[in-house]
Amino acid sequence: MVNFKIKLVRYVFEINAFNMTTKRYCKDYLVDDDVKADYLITLTEDDLKAETTYQSDGKVYVNEEISALYRKIADILVDHNIVVFHSSSFMVNGYAFLLAARSGTGKTTHARLLSELLGDKFIYINDDKPLLEVGDDIVIYSSPWNGKERRGNNISAPLSTVIFLNRGIENSYKKINNKDNIYTNLLSQIYLPTGKDKREKALKIIDIILEEINFYNINVNMDIDAAKMTYERIIRYETEQ
Repeated sequence: MVNFKIKLVRYVFEINAFNMTTKRYCKDYLVDDDVKADYLITLTEDDLKAETTYQSDGKVYVNEEISALYRKIADILVDHNIVVFHSSSFMVNGYAFLLAARSGTGKTTHARLLSELLGDKFIYINDDKPLLEVGDDIVIYSSPWNGKERRGNNISAPLSTVIFLNRGIENSYKKINNKDNIYTNLLSQIYLPTGKDKREKALKIIDIILEEINFYNINVNMDIDAAKMTYERIIRYETEQ
């Protein structure tokens, strides 16, 4: 077994894994061995075998062990009002934005275009599975699970806005005023534990996010003009209020 400790948000997890690859995957979140752990996670063969049963498409996240670790940690964090939000998250002028879409729609490409447009103003938090903590403020934290390109930094920032992306021919945007219409979209982006009590906690967190955060829909093609629209009409507007 491979033993190591990582810190996510304010919580330290001691991990007993099978492969050194898993430790290397979490390298940006490692803490010293003498740091006191809040939780112990020991991965088992049954955990690895179970992973494909959780995925509707039969695919796991990177590999079975990294996927199982993600799921176990997500189940624990929901007890601390923290959920995993499937999105590309980034920071501009100290404010965090979530760019959410169905897999394959183009959120990673759009985030990359924003990065190219904004240069040093744009900082990745996490390009796939950031952590969203709901408390006095709503804050985005990064996690090791940051996508195929591994775009992310071990940082946090207050959440400003959630942007739902759709592929389109013409670039357009619209602020969402009737938030009842996006509940299903939001639900599909957040990891929901299988246990009843934990699932109910996650659903309550979704309700708070709907109350507190601004939402937009964008239809974009995959060129730099789409990124310019998102910046001018949403990001700059929301950060200058």
